Amino acid sequence: MTAHSDDLAPRREETIMGEAATEGSETTRAEPGIRAAARAEPPARPRTAEAADQPLDTWVLPEQKILFVAVAKNASTSLKWLLADITGQDRERIFASIGLAPTRWQAIHGWSLWSGVSRLHELDAHARAEISPENGWFVFTVVRDPWVRTWSAWQSKFLIGNPTHTFITFRDEPWLPRRPKSGEDVVEDFARFVRVLDSGESPQLNADPHFEVQVDCLREDLIPYTRIYDMSEMPVLLADLEAHLAGVGQPQKLTLGRENATPLPIAGRVFGPEVRAALERVYARDLRRFGTYWDFEKTLAREADWGPEAFADIAARAAAYQRIADLSQEAKRVRSALRGDVKKLRGTIADLEKKNGRLETSLAAAKKENRELRGRVGALESALHSRTLRGFPRAAARRIRRLFTRG
Repeated sequence: MTAHSDDLAPRREETIMGEAATEGSETTRAEPGIRAAARAEPPARPRTAEAADQPLDTWVLPEQKILFVAVAKNASTSLKWLLADITGQDRERIFASIGLAPTRWQAIHGWSLWSGVSRLHELDAHARAEISPENGWFVFTVVRDPWVRTWSAWQSKFLIGNPTHTFITFRDEPWLPRRPKSGEDVVEDFARFVRVLDSGESPQLNADPHFEVQVDCLREDLIPYTRIYDMSEMPVLLADLEAHLAGVGQPQKLTLGRENATPLPIAGRVFGPEVRAALERVYARDLRRFGTYWDFEKTLAREADWGPEAFADIAARAAAYQRIADLSQEAKRVRSALRGDVKKLRGTIADLEKKNGRLETSLAAAKKENRELRGRVGALESALHSRTLRGFPRAAARRIRRLFTRG
């Protein structure tokens, strides 16, 4: 059984272990006593998205009548690429973008690279009011066991040295992991990280989308979900999405790629008693809302299979990502310098345009004065010709004419 718009019911065991689960999926169930609290009732969901004017990570596909609420580390990269293919985005334009994305595929998160797709909070209230399952919209998101999500996010953002997180945003933090040489290094550094997450001593870390409480990302009180899927239900999601596209006259066969693969498979040894307790506190609201959706016993039973090649992979990625951060920062410095030069040039151009305007005004005034003088000269010529200069020798008349017209 899966999450529907009216409730998120506990899954049956055959759904956990059967066709709804993908190969190697992170099916989890809590140890006795760890998640014993009663499941929280879902908040009352609205019929439309009219009130959803807050900045969430939303992707609105108006032609396909799809609203996706992305949650970081919940297959968001793969799902955004899926939506990019559905809407015919320019892959080469996305790949060619300049930024801190460590791989071509992660450049998909750059919002400015998309066309024909909107953010929910940027639409007006009338447009948001049209977004509703009752109006034929497919509104979805994906949730994930917070223990597994935290492990995955810690690896991708810190262990392998994500350019933004490791080398810029959190570069001076003492809890950054070392370059591991053994499993013990990994276990110790992950435990230290979870303690910091639990302590709240780094508000920026707790607010980071990759570690944020999922119920805060979902905002079920604002979004009229058609369905909330678990990470293990990707085949179900694809089938539902294909059916929806067929219903709006855009039938497509969908394939979901796997991006952001981490080098170390999950293992129970990283979730010692203190780590489990800390994560239970940090993500208590997620577990109260969705806790019955996961089974953790298989994860706790898994042995670590981290060979030397995995640690070599981590070191290689970290070195490459550090270089990406260096180059990106240099590009940022160059862009900043160029912007400064452009600003100066624009200022110079503006000054020259002002001077040119003044010169044009002066030239116009001089031309006007010249026309007036010519008119006066002509008048004097006529007067001289008719009165004073009548009978003068022509040579004298020409000299007088040149005198008045000189310059």
